[in-house]
Amino acid sequence: MLKNIFLLAGMWGMGLGGAFVQLPATQNLLVDLGYESISTVPLGIIMLGSAPCALILPYLLSRYGEKRTFIIAACFGILGALLQMIGPITASTMMNESTPSKNDQAAAEKNSATTQVVLVVIGALPQAFLYATTNNLRFSVAQFSTPEFLPKATALVLLGGVLSALLGPLLSAVTRYMIPDALYAGNFIQIAIMYLVFATLASLADFKQPSSKSNNLDVTDIGRMDGDDLSLIEGEQQVAAAAAVAGDGHPLSLRVVTERTLWEIINQTDLPLLTLFQCLSYNIMSMYMGQFKLPMAALGYSVDSYTYAITSHMLGMFLPGLVSGQIISRFGTWATTFVGFILFPVGGAVFLINDSIAMFVLGITIVGIGWNLSFVGPSSEVSKIYSHNPSEQTKVLGFNDSIMLLTVGTFFLTASKIYLAVGSKVFNFLLIGTGSIYTL
Repeated sequence: MLKNIFLLAGMWGMGLGGAFVQLPATQNLLVDLGYESISTVPLGIIMLGSAPCALILPYLLSRYGEKRTFIIAACFGILGALLQMIGPITASTMMNESTPSKNDQAAAEKNSATTQVVLVVIGALPQAFLYATTNNLRFSVAQFSTPEFLPKATALVLLGGVLSALLGPLLSAVTRYMIPDALYAGNFIQIAIMYLVFATLASLADFKQPSSKSNNLDVTDIGRMDGDDLSLIEGEQQVAAAAAVAGDGHPLSLRVVTERTLWEIINQTDLPLLTLFQCLSYNIMSMYMGQFKLPMAALGYSVDSYTYAITSHMLGMFLPGLVSGQIISRFGTWATTFVGFILFPVGGAVFLINDSIAMFVLGITIVGIGWNLSFVGPSSEVSKIYSHNPSEQTKVLGFNDSIMLLTVGTFFLTASKIYLAVGSKVFNFLLIGTGSIYTL
């Protein structure tokens, strides 16, 4: 069990780490090119594009299995990262081939900037599928865990994000200069390598077989089952199996669970509330994280200072995974989530103390801790909704993640324009006020 949980944690670290390298790489690139107003668009496209992917992903996982789907998603991610890498390399070539005249030089600079922007945006699209599959890992861990251990298992998977902090933005400060005269191209190579490791880890995990294969049972298979085995098969086969196990022609009504419609699940469970809390948690965190670069750049802080601050933020997001599972088990999901939401306005208030690098690092780290405590509990509770009837998994996960990623992607796409329109202080006050309202 632990082997597979740790493999999923590594996949989470690599998949999410690629997205977190996207943030400093594309944001720094676009700011350098003078496109501050769209500096969060590439990552916003990844998040927004992952919403429809999340809607169909559970069906792909059910039909083709996690292993095959995750590996294919990694291939899409690698393709997107390599497309983004071409931008800085092509721009460097165009500038080297330009003539010394001022007009030609200006035209070459404009063309190279346009080329980089287009390829960075286009390359973000294929990575949306991988981002959706990475977020699904917090639910895939349920097959390797008992219901009692599930909050801790979910927290351990999210703990894998520590890898994304150490091998993501922190390492990107080095890979940025990997290719001479093609600044940031090395970052996109780094992302491609991280996605390759993601695929390798997926190939090593012992995922369950697709339902289309596991449900092809004959009479002798059914006859050897006991009641607990019935949860492994679905639909009409489940009813037939129950009758066979009973031995008297009467289904084991206590063990056969009728598959509910999505509307019934929404009305009978806390799914809407759990989805709402995940949306709020992810959106507040991402709004802070997405605009963190702009005030630091305006104050003259270096790219490396920003990298260290965002690394501290990521450690705040994922290191609590060492204890958040135990905290949830002891105090409950809702109490832990409440504390997490309290930390969002606390972190925002720290930014108001002064403009020192220490306050930037401390504030964004507190926001990261708030995300962990407010996100792990609702995620593990979602897995419990379909634990007694796996056939409902596609409906539950499709509803949950598609809505969450749609809202996150929408806010990420518009965050830069909102920030530039209202300014740093007002933007921060808006997030503090919003976080305080959500806490209440």
